[in-house]
Amino acid sequence: MKNANNRGMTLLEVMVSMAILAMVSGVLFLLSDSIGRAARVQNAQIAAQDDTRTAMAVIVRELLSASMASINTAQLPGDVLTYRKAMDVDGNGSAVDAGVRLELGPVCQIRRDLNDLNGDGLTRTQLVLVQGNTVRVLANGLFANEDANQNGVLNAGEDANGNGRLDQGVWFRPRGSGMVVTLQTERRADIRGRTLRSDLEEFVVPRN
Repeated sequence: MKNANNRGMTLLEVMVSMAILAMVSGVLFLLSDSIGRAARVQNAQIAAQDDTRTAMAVIVRELLSASMASINTAQLPGDVLTYRKAMDVDGNGSAVDAGVRLELGPVCQIRRDLNDLNGDGLTRTQLVLVQGNTVRVLANGLFANEDANQNGVLNAGEDANGNGRLDQGVWFRPRGSGMVVTLQTERRADIRGRTLRSDLEEFVVPRN
């Protein structure tokens, strides 16, 4: 007489087992995909914030070395900052000449790369620092400037991306003895086209 405990699995039992295994595998896949997407979004957010902070740090450093009198305050607020930095032009070890006058280096500009000066194909969404023939990329992914009449207020018809707020991308605004700098960038988070934004604003007082 055969032992009943040694019998194999029936076809029904095999099918049920496979169905359970498929469901568990599906749940694990969805969980893994969700965790992966969350990680990609988090990494994109960190990268966007890091890029914006790095760009802002450069702008702050440049403004701290700039001569306030050389800044194009008459054309501001706006998205182009022109200035000259204190520099030891005569090589005497100081940025002050023999007549105790502040020595200034060449004209510098921080602005959108509208003319694609570095030839990388990016223009309105790229922020560059231009000094003579040197072009340095500060940030990519700049928001479009929605402030058509440059009044600093979101007016009817200006909310192009429909997010309910005024986006300017890069903006320089004199305030008292200093300058308010605004940077707004975005980065694509995943293949579904979702984007993450990063906003920074700093008040800087030039030392010269």
